[in-house]
Amino acid sequence: MVLKIAERFTTKNKKQTTLVGCLFFYLNLLTTIFVDVIIHISANDTTEDDIVVENIVLTEAVYYILLSLFEHMHGYGIMQNVEKLSSGRVRLAAGTLYGAINTLLEKHWIEALPEEKNSRKKEYMITSDGKEAVNYEIKRLRELLENGEKIVGGV
Repeated sequence: MVLKIAERFTTKNKKQTTLVGCLFFYLNLLTTIFVDVIIHISANDTTEDDIVVENIVLTEAVYYILLSLFEHMHGYGIMQNVEKLSSGRVRLAAGTLYGAINTLLEKHWIEALPEEKNSRKKEYMITSDGKEAVNYEIKRLRELLENGEKIVGGV
């Protein structure tokens, strides 16, 4: 089909032929690159959960939630700890907290601990992936601070 389209243009105008030829060349190049990426990922049996994106920027709320969960805590305990860690500057509403918890559970950055028999409180704990995200964020924030101090000077 692609060749038939190219044949139509070759009889009309040389400029069109050159343009179409270039377009087919780049389309072929992009297809090859895309297929190489797919083959590379498939060859390594990598799943979406295995791919660590290093360009993650944590919100302040998520950062403090993850820091809080280095010890197992329930929702209200997380809210109190975030407020304490931030010296009262960050106060999480229940909706913000549980929305973030659901997202963190989906990303496997935290896990829910088995519930105690007579308790309604669900406790959470950070996972190794969550710790990796926190460590990357600390590194990213350190770089921001160092670059700012180089330009602006120490405060």
